Amino acid sequence: MDSDGLVARRLIEAAARSGASLIAETASAVSGWAVLVDPTTGAVYSSPDRAAAAAVSAAAEAGSAVGAGGPAGAGGGRARSGDTDGGAGTTVRQVVGAALVVHAGPDVSARRVELVTRTTAGLLEVRARRAEELTSAEMRLHAVVTRLLLRGDTGLAAEVIGGLTSHATVYRLSGGADPQAAYQAVWRALLPTGARPGAPTLITLLDGDLVVVALHDAARDDGRVLRLIARSAERYGLLGGVADPAPLAMLAAAFTEAGQARAGAAAGHRLVPAAGLGDRALLRIIPPDRLSAWASSLLGPLTQPQRQALEGWLRTGSIGAMAQMLGISRGTARSRLRTAAERLGGLETPLALAQLALALRAPAGGPAETARSAGTGPPAALPTELVDATLARRWATALTEPLDTAQRIALRVWLGHLGSVAPAAEELGLHRTTLRRWLEEIGRLLDVDLSSAAIRADLYLALETLAGPDDSPGALPRRGGRTYQRSATL
Repeated sequence: MDSDGLVARRLIEAAARSGASLIAETASAVSGWAVLVDPTTGAVYSSPDRAAAAAVSAAAEAGSAVGAGGPAGAGGGRARSGDTDGGAGTTVRQVVGAALVVHAGPDVSARRVELVTRTTAGLLEVRARRAEELTSAEMRLHAVVTRLLLRGDTGLAAEVIGGLTSHATVYRLSGGADPQAAYQAVWRALLPTGARPGAPTLITLLDGDLVVVALHDAARDDGRVLRLIARSAERYGLLGGVADPAPLAMLAAAFTEAGQARAGAAAGHRLVPAAGLGDRALLRIIPPDRLSAWASSLLGPLTQPQRQALEGWLRTGSIGAMAQMLGISRGTARSRLRTAAERLGGLETPLALAQLALALRAPAGGPAETARSAGTGPPAALPTELVDATLARRWATALTEPLDTAQRIALRVWLGHLGSVAPAAEELGLHRTTLRRWLEEIGRLLDVDLSSAAIRADLYLALETLAGPDDSPGALPRRGGRTYQRSATL
């Protein structure tokens, strides 16, 4: 067996390389396994990987997983060790806001285990304190880059952090007894000491909100950030919203959408997606390759600036807001939209706009479809190259099932007027206040935020898929003048 001095030197050399190397050397020194367990993320480093589950269980049994009362490395706390249900020879020690779990082989003495565990814990604290010296500056850097991206200064943001991806997913969280503690916990969970992930993730406190911007390519992120944010929200009593993945130029709109989604969060459902449809969303039934090919064909005539202008207008519903988001004048914004409309054959119908909103949410990279058959009848709300008619009707029926006939008609007319109450109320023969009350009830029944552009697009496509000749304002049941025969709730 190696001398104590040689073991300590090897541990020190491993700590100089990385946290993962230190844990691997610890496992080797006790002829067993070693894992660093974070109370939020689970196993941060594990050697070997298969030991992670047993270590997390052992840390929980020992009660040594630490809450995030301060930044990583702000103090190791009291050491706790001893056998647990993980089996004889398992030692759990509190360190750097986490738990070091070491399981020794049968021939390793208790003295050697204590030496290795104590040395590794000390080295982890040293690494954490070194990282802590840079944490404050790094946090300020995250705040600056996030603000630059929200202002649309993607070029300057890329210079600051050394490159950007094409898309991002925005999370906004608030509440909890100690927002600063939650901020530190999320920071430590997403950026573990000594192991910065390859895909950049920005974390900052902004106007009282905990904001996380997960940067990724055109495809959706791999879900790692979502899982960690969900755990942190549950652990620290946060309520939050998450926007659909958006191009960096649309980050300000995604930031707003995440804030709107957060308003619908509650205990038991702490993290709410902006789309609000979950498994009911249209994207869940369309194969990604089909959607990509169809979207490439539909949006192919547009330049990138025209596509950005169209997406910004559809997300915000306002030329002024879109222009401010993209950093262009209103005249330029109108010109880009006008040219986009000419190249797409018009943007007049709500059905065309709903289909464009769907196309803009498609993952990139699919080959464009060559041509679509014209057909003799009116075009389907959902083209058959995306999803067959039977599946489309099944999806649309399930999505709108909570609504009665009158509610479906009212919602369809309102969406047909692009969410404008006055003309929709006039067509329906309703007072504006009455229509607003109906829409509030519809939102509650469907459990969605009707201000979301993605939700509006999905609902309109569903209603158009089911629409028949009797789905018109004239078919609403009446009982004298403008009073409709409705349920007691309306």
